[in-house]
Amino acid sequence: MTTAAAGVRPTPPLAALGKERIKVYQHSDLIYWWVVWAYGYFCALLTYLQGRPVVLADDGRKVLFHPSAWLGISFVALALFVLIFTNARARGVKSLVLFLVLLVIGFGVQILQGWDGLLSYFPLLLVYMNQAFYVLFSSILLLAWLFTVLFSDRITYWEFAPGLISRRQRFSEGGESFATPHLQTRRQSDDIFVHRVLGLWFLGFGTGDLDIQFSVPSGERHYHLQNVWRVGAVEREINRLVAKQGPALR
Repeated sequence: MTTAAAGVRPTPPLAALGKERIKVYQHSDLIYWWVVWAYGYFCALLTYLQGRPVVLADDGRKVLFHPSAWLGISFVALALFVLIFTNARARGVKSLVLFLVLLVIGFGVQILQGWDGLLSYFPLLLVYMNQAFYVLFSSILLLAWLFTVLFSDRITYWEFAPGLISRRQRFSEGGESFATPHLQTRRQSDDIFVHRVLGLWFLGFGTGDLDIQFSVPSGERHYHLQNVWRVGAVEREINRLVAKQGPALR
């Protein structure tokens, strides 16, 4: 948490503040769906290597199906997992407790009866998807993911410089800039599943939600930045830049 100098000053142009600044982008929840299209391509490859041809069309064309229903079930389970947990967040200790509960249930079923035995009571859970489905679904999802992450999420961004915070919009004149009296940052508790696992924390990335609050003559302003990559490093850099008053503000 950082508090800058009090008092409101005219907002200086960014050119006067030098090149020391940081741009921060927030992302939609679609950023976490990389694991679904990646696993879809893996399922397609596995089906290509181990699949069995089945004739379904009238013209005799064959389609490939993997002989194990577990592949289709695991794909559906992963997609539902990402859908549910990216919309219903369990932060902090709650996410750890939920992870332990799911782990105990999984091991308990495997030890007591086994997942294969459990599925024998539910024949409708025999889910088979052909190779074309995995490739088509994953390709469409990948294109949507690339468009969102590389373009749509970057239309609006926040720029921090010594003594200055700006909200910018590309392709338009929209935006706002403020000198930064009493600026405070607060990082919300992480969701282990979403911010750590799906956010690739183990590879040095990770995501998180960051609250930016500061004072202006008309009152308090608040920015809530969701799903920020490497949020810990970003927060430290924001605090360092805001605490450092630029020459134009002195």
